[in-house]
Amino acid sequence: MVNFVGGRAQAEYMARVSDLPQGRCLVVAVDVGKHSAMGLIADHCGQIIGAPIDFELTLPGAGVLELAIRSAVDDRDAASVRVGIEAAGHYHRALAATLRERGLDVVELNPYQVKLARGQMGQARIKTDLRDCMAMAELLVRGQGWPLRAEETAMAEQRAWVAHRRRKLQAIKALGAQIHALADTAFPGLTGCFTSGLESPTLRMLLATMPDPARVAELDVPALVRHAAAHGRRMLRPKAAQVIAAARDAMCVPEAPRAIAARLLVSERAQYETLLEDLAIADHELAALLPCTPAGVLLSVPGIGPVTASYYGAALGDPHRFKNADAAWRYAGLAPTSYESAGRRGPARISKIGSVELRQAAIALGAGVAQHHADFTAYKQRLREAGKRPMVAAIATAHRVHRLAFALMRSQQPYDTERWNAAVSAGQERSRPATTTHRAAHTT
Repeated sequence: MVNFVGGRAQAEYMARVSDLPQGRCLVVAVDVGKHSAMGLIADHCGQIIGAPIDFELTLPGAGVLELAIRSAVDDRDAASVRVGIEAAGHYHRALAATLRERGLDVVELNPYQVKLARGQMGQARIKTDLRDCMAMAELLVRGQGWPLRAEETAMAEQRAWVAHRRRKLQAIKALGAQIHALADTAFPGLTGCFTSGLESPTLRMLLATMPDPARVAELDVPALVRHAAAHGRRMLRPKAAQVIAAARDAMCVPEAPRAIAARLLVSERAQYETLLEDLAIADHELAALLPCTPAGVLLSVPGIGPVTASYYGAALGDPHRFKNADAAWRYAGLAPTSYESAGRRGPARISKIGSVELRQAAIALGAGVAQHHADFTAYKQRLREAGKRPMVAAIATAHRVHRLAFALMRSQQPYDTERWNAAVSAGQERSRPATTTHRAAHTT
């Protein structure tokens, strides 16, 4: 049993330093920026050792920090050194990996926890690199921080492709909103004819080849169908009639801004198509990598495809770095919070203190399985019938799916419907620990 509020990671660190003099236990707080960083060395008494270290995010810069650490170690005859780096998108990863390769104990610190620690020091509204380092030092002294994930090549590649796909998807959404705005100016009403929006290749073709309602209004249905066929798209006659009707009813802005919008649509649509091609390449690479990673086994679960499995696997990393599924759930920031004072309780909410990527991936995983797996569909429906709000039901379902997915990744046993149903009937998924539920259902 872990008797530390910070869980196993804190317990393991405290076990190493509890019998050591506080002055010989050093912590190194690092606040990372885009091109440079600041480091601060302190001991477990809270005493700062030396001046803050400003260094560049380069190999020589990492050497400057390492030299300062070695100097402090010699000065204090230190028996323990832990480096904590605030997670900052991708900027901190190279430095963290470099310091770990040089033999240092490196952990990641959640930015939200750093903010809270700064507030506890009475400096919530005073944010500087130095103040952040001081707050991080306080967290490190308490034993906070997540060990860096040690990933195999396939898992590292998976994480890189997931990050790339996420960026492309964000760019597609931003460009799509811009295209919709231009389309409303050049051809009002056209996008309303396609319920799938820019996901429709026919709509994108019309925006690029004929974003002029006056021209479309002059056509009859066969002519518009032939125009679509000439550009590689099959348009049904009812859809062609709908587009022509929209063109004849369109209330357009003056010619000058409409013409500019029509010109811009051509180039923007070309960029949009390029982004879609990049997204397809990312999907192909993820599908090829998935069987080489622990998340490959998730494809055996109804409702989980290569993309959702890859997102979940990349965010979770090596499942063995967590004690159990509940520890991973807390890491995602989906564990419930509570507020109670003088016998009064506030509403329960998720903490949102953790990995945003894992939080989003777990919810997406739950949504997919709930649509294709009868047991999870019924579970979510029971929650809704019990009066749970949609988001509450979605998160509860995601939690249940997460427990199953985590157990599959730990055991690497494919999902078996009959054994899962038997486990559910026996109540094992509620009474057994999360990491053994599905494994127990799959052992003979």
